[in-house]
Amino acid sequence: MLVAGYAELRRRLVRRLGSEELASEALHEAYLRLDGRDGTLFLRPHDYIVRVALNIAHDKRRSEDRRLSYSEVDALYHYADAAIDAEQEMEARAEFAALVRAFDALTARQRAILIGVRVDGTPHAELAKRFGISERMVDKDLRRALEYCSDQLERTVITRFGSHPPKSSSE
Repeated sequence: MLVAGYAELRRRLVRRLGSEELASEALHEAYLRLDGRDGTLFLRPHDYIVRVALNIAHDKRRSEDRRLSYSEVDALYHYADAAIDAEQEMEARAEFAALVRAFDALTARQRAILIGVRVDGTPHAELAKRFGISERMVDKDLRRALEYCSDQLERTVITRFGSHPPKSSSE
């Protein structure tokens, strides 16, 4: 009955659903579900087939409404990236402001030693000559400056001190 009246059933479904594609899909699914059943058991078999197909179409729409389209998923990824970027930028600005405050609180010599060693890569011996202090005093000022800054930024800093890299265990 479905095969014989396919064109009329499809036309009725297109009119009710407003989509030729959905009507065709629902009608094919109805065919699979009703295959093997005897249509003579129903008073109005065409109406029954239309009702089954409409129910299938409504279930399909409901299920698709729960899913996000590709463009919606893509928009969410971009929104999440933008939110993370904005959050990270705010955190970075706050951390930078705390670092500036910490640098301002250092003595001029500690600040110069910290920048000289960590930013410019100046050897401890050169800084010791520049400030007229021992290399050991350069190490102490560097350590105090780093500890103060790490405390202000609420970070744990693992550092090595001295003007030479540590020796490996094989030396």
